[in-house]
Amino acid sequence: MTRMNRSAAPRLLLGLALVAPAACGGAAPQEPAPKVATSTPAGACESTTESACRTACDGGNVACCERLGDLVFRDRDRGPSRALAAAEALGKACKGGHARGCQKLSRLMLHGFPGALAADPTQAVTLARRACDSGDPAGCGDLGRMFLHGVGADLDDQRGAPLLANACDAGDGTSCDVLGIALLFGLAVTPDPERAQALFVKAAKVSEKGCAAEDPRACLALGKALALGRGVRRDQVRAAAIFQRACMAGLADGCEWLSGAYAYGLGVPRDGPRARALAAQSCEEGSPYGCATLGSLLGEGVGGAKDPVEGASAARRGCEAEPSACVHLGAAYEKGAGVPKDKQKAAALFRRACAAGDVTSCTALGLVMVRGDSVAQDKRGGFALVSTACDAHLPDACAVLGKLLGKGTTAAPDPARALALFLESCEAGAVIGCGQAAIAYAEGKGTARDDVRAADLYHRACEGRQEDACLELGMFRAEGRGGPRDEAASTELLRKACDGENELGCKLLAAKPADRVALRAKSRVKVDECNALIEVINTGIEDLNKVPGPDPDADPTGARELRRMADVMDHVAQKAAGVRLTVPELVQFGADYRGMALAVVKAARAMAKAADAKDVAAIHAAQADLDKAVKQEDPLVDAINKFCQDP
Repeated sequence: MTRMNRSAAPRLLLGLALVAPAACGGAAPQEPAPKVATSTPAGACESTTESACRTACDGGNVACCERLGDLVFRDRDRGPSRALAAAEALGKACKGGHARGCQKLSRLMLHGFPGALAADPTQAVTLARRACDSGDPAGCGDLGRMFLHGVGADLDDQRGAPLLANACDAGDGTSCDVLGIALLFGLAVTPDPERAQALFVKAAKVSEKGCAAEDPRACLALGKALALGRGVRRDQVRAAAIFQRACMAGLADGCEWLSGAYAYGLGVPRDGPRARALAAQSCEEGSPYGCATLGSLLGEGVGGAKDPVEGASAARRGCEAEPSACVHLGAAYEKGAGVPKDKQKAAALFRRACAAGDVTSCTALGLVMVRGDSVAQDKRGGFALVSTACDAHLPDACAVLGKLLGKGTTAAPDPARALALFLESCEAGAVIGCGQAAIAYAEGKGTARDDVRAADLYHRACEGRQEDACLELGMFRAEGRGGPRDEAASTELLRKACDGENELGCKLLAAKPADRVALRAKSRVKVDECNALIEVINTGIEDLNKVPGPDPDADPTGARELRRMADVMDHVAQKAAGVRLTVPELVQFGADYRGMALAVVKAARAMAKAADAKDVAAIHAAQADLDKAVKQEDPLVDAINKFCQDP
């Protein structure tokens, strides 16, 4: 349901104790391009077992030291101590001049390993620089991302973007993808959407090649591309299998992506407990994204009991370790789930994570900008951000974009285009898209009404934990829409909605089955009338906020500003009077708001007249009347919002 904004009150006149490799290359402005031919010094490791690799490593074969590091790190039976053993082996490889050993040790040091290694981002930068200077594309890509996002080093786009470009050209798919996102959103670089899309295609191709060569990092990048359909045809079954391989190879981020697949049933059967276990494992193994995802699953009660406090704590661990992992903590503050509600803090976290390349956070920030929640309202800027996130192939962003298009956020409503986006996002696994498409078919928006199709889509959304969809499908079953009437099925669906904390679902569940249809119809009238009244008032507030501020030169008394404000509020009062209201409480709210608006109009015009006449006493009297009228707004807005949000 729409929520009412507030207008501004007008007046007359915001580490690791191992050998630390020396930094190579200093602070030269031109970063070296990685050597395409090889990142491995002469003397490849032919050994395949841990004991053989250890013997070879002790004998000076640094390639075997790197492989030893991989083998011991994959051995989860060792517990956290495996991270220390891996770091020791990779340290030997790096010290012996093996570039990929430096790169892998850098990744390990960036976020550390709970219970074994403290995170040391500064050391991670030093190691990535050494790997890059020795010709490792992945090392150059990691260093580029650190510079571009200010992780472990000062933000430096002049060095970050070229490093990523060089690494991408040398065959590192992850670097191609990171640079593509930066170019798409214009994150510390000049936007270039066409080049970004070309980079996504290249990222998928080179990651495919790297994965075929048994590079777990390349496999993870390929899995992401396949899951999102970014640069390659979407294939969530194959993506899930690749995430499984990456997770088994010891990549905690691979376990996190696999967790998401099980949580939403993307390429594998939906399995909440397994999703939670994988997220917990990923977090325990040092992935900030794993901690963030675990926080979301705990907060939503996926795979176990709901625990918003512990969820917010896990999300905070992820956010503190990695700026691009802050979206779930931002969502917790936005909802007040496990932490005090703080929309300003939520917006700041979304902005931070978006700047670090997290597309989901860019979507959330775009919505905040459209609504004007705790930030200056910017419908066009917010719409553009969500649209770009959809261009980055994030299914949820495309569903959100559909909602904005359906509402006509920046232009005339386009329900047909909105429906196309809902269906596209639904097929890609975004259950919010399924729910919105169901509404479109149920109400005939952008398409002919089709209750059977709507029921099927509501079912998919309900299975994806969209409680509103469970409620709507429950009422479909009560009314016999899209299928036969089924009172038992209706009751069960309403119970599912109520269990998901949908207050209207609980209210309908508690009612007698024979009364539910009438009760739902009454609720629809309330929702429609609330939205109509709030839309008029919010539009007026937007217009009021557009009134130019004081101009001492052109309008020294402020009279012109006051008259413009009065004209806007007069228009709001007239529009509010034209809203057809039948719900008694809303009829009274509408009358109260019109009365407040007209009091502002009267006082503002009197104040402007007094200012023209330079009548100080009259100015003070009018200012007092204006202040009195404006003070009525906050309690009135709170009352309207509370009434309209109650079921």
